[in-house]
Amino acid sequence: MSGTPTRVRLRPGPVALCAVLLCCWCGWASGFHRATTQAAVTWGCSLAAVVVVDLLLWRGRHGRRPGLRLEAAIEPWLQSVRRGRRMVVGVAPWLVLFVVVLAWEVLGIDTGRHQAHLTISALAEAFRPLNAAMLLAWMLVGLGYGVARARTPAAPGSSGAQRGAAHAGVMVSHVPATVPALLLPSNRALGVAFWLAVPAAGALVEVAARRSGGRLATAEELVRLVTAPLAGNVVVVLAWAYAGYHLFGN
Repeated sequence: MSGTPTRVRLRPGPVALCAVLLCCWCGWASGFHRATTQAAVTWGCSLAAVVVVDLLLWRGRHGRRPGLRLEAAIEPWLQSVRRGRRMVVGVAPWLVLFVVVLAWEVLGIDTGRHQAHLTISALAEAFRPLNAAMLLAWMLVGLGYGVARARTPAAPGSSGAQRGAAHAGVMVSHVPATVPALLLPSNRALGVAFWLAVPAAGALVEVAARRSGGRLATAEELVRLVTAPLAGNVVVVLAWAYAGYHLFGN
């Protein structure tokens, strides 16, 4: 059935209610340890909720019903920076943050039997509040992906219509490491502090990008840039789904 999809109007009351319900869900679901039926079911429900919302946003983007329609974004950065040095500079802060996180994860895997595992999956399993925060962050990333794709601006020259709308005991390595801990400290508190600093750093990069006058890419613009090619879109979706399964379902 074709027709005009529902236009989304963000109002403080409903947004606050949805945020509270989402936080409550993540807090409750975080009580189940991985590799259990309960953990798999709650992760599956979280995945289904994100997929449903993203599907409604996709349908709204294409003018289908039922669907949720968002206003197209204005992209001063993506429209003016397509290649070359300016593009590299625009995404550089996000690349630096990604490399730091990737390095921490790789070094955190290579730990000895009696050392704290400082990867995000091990720390989230050991500390329930961090597990809840990670589930919330994972769901928000999935929803943010749907919003970024749904707000892709219409091509220049087109009509105004939108186109395209376990337990702490698992904190040890399964395989003995040849180099103990490498460059990471054997301290869970520092590991938790690092992972709490990651979203804070991301927020600072986002603020800097919004105040850069188009010189830096915002997170939304970065998502649209990376997912514009079909291969990039598939890789991002699969990586997000696998990360959720690894963190919360397996």
